[in-house]
Amino acid sequence: MLVNLIILVILIALVVLFGWLTYRAIHSKNLWVKIAGGILGGLATLVCLAVTLIIGKGMFDLYRPHPVAALNVTIEGTPEQIARGEHLAEFLCASCHSQNGELPLTGGNNLSQDSGLPLGDVYAPNITPAGKIQELSDADIFRILRTGVEPSGRLTAMAFFPVRYLSDEDAMAIIAYLRHAQPVEGTRPPLNPSPLFLALNGLGFIKAEAADSSISPVSAPPKAVTQEYGAYIANFGGCQDCHGPNLAGNAPPPAPPGAPNLTVVMPQWSKEDFFQAMRTGVDSTGHRISPPMPWKSIGKLDDVELEALYEYLHALTPITASK
Repeated sequence: MLVNLIILVILIALVVLFGWLTYRAIHSKNLWVKIAGGILGGLATLVCLAVTLIIGKGMFDLYRPHPVAALNVTIEGTPEQIARGEHLAEFLCASCHSQNGELPLTGGNNLSQDSGLPLGDVYAPNITPAGKIQELSDADIFRILRTGVEPSGRLTAMAFFPVRYLSDEDAMAIIAYLRHAQPVEGTRPPLNPSPLFLALNGLGFIKAEAADSSISPVSAPPKAVTQEYGAYIANFGGCQDCHGPNLAGNAPPPAPPGAPNLTVVMPQWSKEDFFQAMRTGVDSTGHRISPPMPWKSIGKLDDVELEALYEYLHALTPITASK
C-alpha cells in the first residue's frame, strides 16, 4: 500500500507541475509557446489528472471500511455436511487456495499469473484450521463468503468472486469442512495490488459486487440433472468471470484473453465430449485444454453435477458477434 501511496503522491505532483507549466505557457508572450505549450501542457495535465483520479478511486474502493452485517450462524458439522463441504472445496476453493489445485487449502499461487497482467501480489491465503480462520467465527466466515467483508470491515478477495451465489446450505457445508480439515501451518504474502490493479478497480473492470451489508437467504435448486441446477453450478463456479456475463467470451480485463464463446461451442458438444474434456483435459479433437481453464477443478464435480452443468451450457442460445 505504501508504494501505491507514493505513486499517487507523484501523480498529484505531476498534475500540479503540468498545470503550472500550462499556465506559464498560456501567459507566455511567444505565440508558439502559448499555442504548443498550452495544448501539450493541457493534455499532459488532463492525462495525469485522469490517471490520478482512477487510481485514487480504485484505492479508496479497495481500502475503505465496509459495513459489517450482523449475523448468527450455527453449523451442525454432521459427517454428511462435512463431506459435502469437502467436495465443494475441492471444486471451488482448491484452484485458488492451493498451489497444486488439490486439498489441503494451504494457500495458493499469485493469481496475477493467471491473468497475464502485472496486478501485483494477489495470493489466496491458508484457510486450513491453522490459518487465519482460527480467529474467525462461523458467522464471520459465512459473512465473508456472502459479502466478502471481514469483521474489521476490510474487503477481502471473496468480494470479487461469485461465491455469494452459494446456497446457505452449501456455504455452511464448506464452513463445516474448513473447521474439520487437517491444520497445516504456512502463510502466503499479503495482498499488494499494483497500480494497474487499482486502475482496473477504479474503472470498474475489477468490481466488488458482493460487499453488501444485507444478507438474504440463498437457496439452490434440487440436485438433479437439470438446466436449473447446472445454472446454479455455473453461477457460483465463476464461468462468467472468464467467459463474460452472457458466456459469449467477451469478459474484459483482468479476465484471461481468448476464452471461447460457450454459447457457440457448447451446443456443438455431446455429453461424452464434455465429460471427456473436463475429466481428462483433452477434447474430442485431441486438443489439450490449456490453463487458466480450470478443467481439473470442474472434473471433480460428480456425475450428476457435471451432467447438469452440461445440460445448462448445451442449451445456451448462440450469441454471435455483431458485425
